[in-house]
Amino acid sequence: MTSIVERTDRTDRTGPSAMALDLRSVGKTFGTGQNAVTALRSIDLRVGPGEFLCLLGASGCGKSTLLNLVAGLDGATTGEVVLGTARPSFMFQEPALLPWLTARRNVELPLRLAGQGRRQRRERAEELLALVRLEGQGDKRPHELSGGMRQRVALARALAAATSAGTEGDLPGMLLMDEPFAALDAITRDVLQGELLRVWQATGTTVLFVTHDVREAIRLAQRVVLLSSRPGTVVGEWRVGGGREELHTEITGRLRQVITSHAA
Repeated sequence: MTSIVERTDRTDRTGPSAMALDLRSVGKTFGTGQNAVTALRSIDLRVGPGEFLCLLGASGCGKSTLLNLVAGLDGATTGEVVLGTARPSFMFQEPALLPWLTARRNVELPLRLAGQGRRQRRERAEELLALVRLEGQGDKRPHELSGGMRQRVALARALAAATSAGTEGDLPGMLLMDEPFAALDAITRDVLQGELLRVWQATGTTVLFVTHDVREAIRLAQRVVLLSSRPGTVVGEWRVGGGREELHTEITGRLRQVITSHAA
């Protein structure tokens, strides 16, 4: 069975069962025959509108592959990927800004591709730059900004893409984040984690965030989902509330079990 990506209409999303994302027995295999490698197997996962969910797992467990399936960059081998949002926007580990464009023009790019007029997209870009605390930095090019500031621009651009995608049938957007702070120093990473939470609370955008850092997952997410080593499948799920140190210990222990069993 091949992957089916569906976009539900607005009426379908108003009830209590509405989902931003519904993965149904999703699997992904690369190659065929003896050279086939199964990256994901029987993934069942539902994400609610406006939810912040972290996908946690060791390197090579298929976290990024799963994001690619959700984004529509690749197709599942088995199962269904059902979206209740417009096409998701992506934020990567590297900012991937266009160096010849200013910060504002980088943020404007998805709005321009969505057909918005010059004045409208400029105003929206300024709003988003202010949201990520980059007021007055719109005329600077990427090389004039620090690493943390470049990631803020990338976040503003991803939010612009999510909101412009939301004009399709008035569907909300979704933000896919593939270890976006992994390349930053500890202090900058800590600051941007706090900024991401503030922006998420201000926008209500659904976030699917990939990390291998247990502490980062617990700090950011409402719910943490653990994937096994390859082939990745869901082996644990936790709601984040009080007692975070105890939760950190529990998830870390489960992650170690997963890694140890794979190594054996």
